[in-house]
Amino acid sequence: TPLIRRVMTVTGDAIKNPGNFLVYIGTNHQELLEAAGGFTAAPQKVISGGPMMGTALFTMDLPITKTSASILAMLTDAVALHDTTACIHCGRCVKVCAELLIPQMMMEYSENNMPEEYEKIGGMECIECGSCSYVCPAKRPLTQSFKFTKRQITAKRRKQN
Repeated sequence: TPLIRRVMTVTGDAIKNPGNFLVYIGTNHQELLEAAGGFTAAPQKVISGGPMMGTALFTMDLPITKTSASILAMLTDAVALHDTTACIHCGRCVKVCAELLIPQMMMEYSENNMPEEYEKIGGMECIECGSCSYVCPAKRPLTQSFKFTKRQITAKRRKQN
């Protein structure tokens, strides 16, 4: 049987009637939000996926795909409340890395646009789990930076082939 439906979780403090919904692939996110009663108030952040690995949505005019799992709508963006500061080299990101990588160095190479060095230290092996960003006391956007750098490297590889 082909995959034509998904169970989607719609939750968060900005949702009137949170719950799980069986929806067809291709259904618009906005339609799903309406099925959940809409927003209680305008959310500061809407995330497709979970709070650690999800991506922020800038529009609800997107289809649900086979990889969609949930919509999280939050009245306040807890991440935006904290200012990002310089890395204090505490090593927490290294301790929690599931792939045994060194996020401190990956971030340095990512920030300084050094894709070759990023690849050499295994940056493409990052599974983008978000653990490093979660434990970072400096609130640095590690995972987001890694996603961006990996996309740049992948695009460059495609161009060369």
